[in-house]
Amino acid sequence: MKSIRARDEFWTDDVDARSGPWLGHDFPGQEPVELRPDILATGRHSFCTVFGPQGDEFYFATADPDPEKDMAHLAWMKMNEDGSWTLPVVAPFNSEWNDNDLCMAPDGSRIAWRSWRPLPGQSKPQERSALWIVDRKSEGWSEPRPVTCDGEVTYGGYPGISRSGTIYFAGRRSPRECCVYRARRNGEQYEAAVPILGDMQFGGDMCIAPDERFLIIACWEVPTNRGEGDLYISFRMQDGSWAPLQNLGDPINTEIIENCPMLSPNGRQFLFFRYDRATKAAHSYWVDASVLERLRPKQ
Repeated sequence: MKSIRARDEFWTDDVDARSGPWLGHDFPGQEPVELRPDILATGRHSFCTVFGPQGDEFYFATADPDPEKDMAHLAWMKMNEDGSWTLPVVAPFNSEWNDNDLCMAPDGSRIAWRSWRPLPGQSKPQERSALWIVDRKSEGWSEPRPVTCDGEVTYGGYPGISRSGTIYFAGRRSPRECCVYRARRNGEQYEAAVPILGDMQFGGDMCIAPDERFLIIACWEVPTNRGEGDLYISFRMQDGSWAPLQNLGDPINTEIIENCPMLSPNGRQFLFFRYDRATKAAHSYWVDASVLERLRPKQ
């Protein structure tokens, strides 16, 4: 297995000339809009799309569609002073091992992701993925370190960081069951992780709203799915409980796979990934997040 070597291995200068924040896009409306296919749909799977707070940074995971050929890696690009964008390059906290499922705190201060890289003091990669994190410094990012909850290394995937600094993530109770956990920040550490939503068949990819009003999670092979994988939403109720999951339906879910949910730092745009196994087509989309509010249950 190898890591990404250079941007020219996957991307060339023959890309769309649009410039300006948010990769040169206008904000989407009520129908999903494909996000920079000249960069994100070039034969590779580019997913877990993450914008910085001002729309002048963009991070994502990328992998060969054939998992036997390559592992997932983390890439990023930024807007130059003239409004143009750099081509994607390897993120400074990427490793030679499998790295994916990244998220950014709404204020841009932290990035968390999951990785199979060796833990500190070890030389062999992990059999289970652990959560890792970096802090923004005056120049770049801190050295990566594993997330610890109540002093213990945290194993799981698809973390999400809320505006309060609380971290949410998905973990498996069994090969067929997923649970969403929440751990509140306490200085540089996190308190013990608490399960808040569980018993989801083949659940996994998730995100949390910046204000923690709702979370979105991908579920696979369940009776209410429209396709093989669909996105579901759960709203936090006034008493602090979480409402039952609801299928997002139109215009998000289709007869193919939808996963990798993400929200913009202000919570106003919703990003996700579509994959068609039959055609191998893979695209990242975004849409106005107001389409999610129609499903909010009455308190």
